[in-house]
Amino acid sequence: MTKEQAEKLVEWISRCPYDAAMGITPLGVSEGRAEIGVTLRPEHKNIWNIPHGGLLYSLADVACGVAADSVHLGTHIVTAGSSFNFLFASPEAKSLKAVGQVIKPGHSLAIVQADVYDDQNNHLATGQFTMHIS
Repeated sequence: MTKEQAEKLVEWISRCPYDAAMGITPLGVSEGRAEIGVTLRPEHKNIWNIPHGGLLYSLADVACGVAADSVHLGTHIVTAGSSFNFLFASPEAKSLKAVGQVIKPGHSLAIVQADVYDDQNNHLATGQFTMHIS
């Protein structure tokens, strides 16, 4: 993956209305790997004042999509399925980071691992995503 291709993926993330509304931003992209982050705002928290599980899942999903896209440049990639587990609640978190890593790049499906951490490096969630490539 060239520097220009990585920059194009970063720009692509920046254009997504959902990501923009949630404050989701790219932290780094390399071939088969993506790091995505968010600075937490009050509306990111649930009733128990911890980061909402939907936000953790969204971060992981975006990281996996970008990681898959970094291998299959110029294709259309969507989530076909996932298994996601919450490991730790972090009421003191100020920011979150998801790391997506391609495990198995395929022709029409890619398997991607995701892990979500808070700013104190607590491992909050983990998942495996199947990404459809067309």
